[in-house]
Amino acid sequence: MLGFLAAMCFVGPRAASARQAARISANELVSRAVQQQLANNGAKAHLMYRLHRVTPDRDELREILEIDDGSVARVIALKGQPLTSDQQKAEEQRLNHYLKDPAAWQQRRNRQREDEQRSDRLLAAFPRAFLYSYAGEEPGANGGSLLRLSFNPNPAYVAPNRDLRVLEGMQGTMWVDPSVNRIVRLQAKLIRDVEFGWGILGRLNSGGSFEIEQRDVGEGRWELVETKLNFEGKELMFKALHIHETENLSDFHPVHGHITLAQGIHMLEEYNPSTDQIAQQQSNHPAIGAGTPPK
Repeated sequence: MLGFLAAMCFVGPRAASARQAARISANELVSRAVQQQLANNGAKAHLMYRLHRVTPDRDELREILEIDDGSVARVIALKGQPLTSDQQKAEEQRLNHYLKDPAAWQQRRNRQREDEQRSDRLLAAFPRAFLYSYAGEEPGANGGSLLRLSFNPNPAYVAPNRDLRVLEGMQGTMWVDPSVNRIVRLQAKLIRDVEFGWGILGRLNSGGSFEIEQRDVGEGRWELVETKLNFEGKELMFKALHIHETENLSDFHPVHGHITLAQGIHMLEEYNPSTDQIAQQQSNHPAIGAGTPPK
């Protein structure tokens, strides 16, 4: 009887929504999650957060601030060490160069838009590019149930451009939270060589992989919090291409109001996370992220 009562307590509204979602096709579930993601990421304010990026030749920590027109970033540590005074001056000069040369900022902003649009096009193609099937159910980070889906290339899908051609040779696993219609995790690998665009023509070799995770980082805002890329290939079909990169985002907190480029740069130059109580509280919140501010 106790076991039966415990099971009944566990099967709450979120678990029920998982069962209800499983009644629709796996492809429809993914389509709804993608539509939700593209229509609304929950943005109600600008965000300030930390980005830790590690590549074979660089390990850097950045403080990033969203502004009215894009986002600006300041490097605050390299290889786990705070910047030297010379490195700090170089960062200040780099940021202030955007104020002195609006064309340089516009060029950077255009690259940001291109990356955002490329990501949206890639996500929008997921419901058509793959065939999905239910592969189980497991607990989510917040006590709800996630639906695990396996996916394989859809033989009927023909990529409309070179950027999306990578999807034709990919298979993997996806986790969806049906209670909020969100993709929370994705693992994929290349099962054959594929050509790609991404601004540099080339080929990615079979065996490459990537993994992403996203979650609600506060106030209903969904963002990627972890990305892992591991690819080998050829750039322009001649130069060896090695993509091995990990990104972790943490210490999210909202910044309300309008923020111009000049204001954003000033805020980054003046901001000290070690004295920010909100950042400290959220950096210790397991559902949002962790990280110790540099001293």
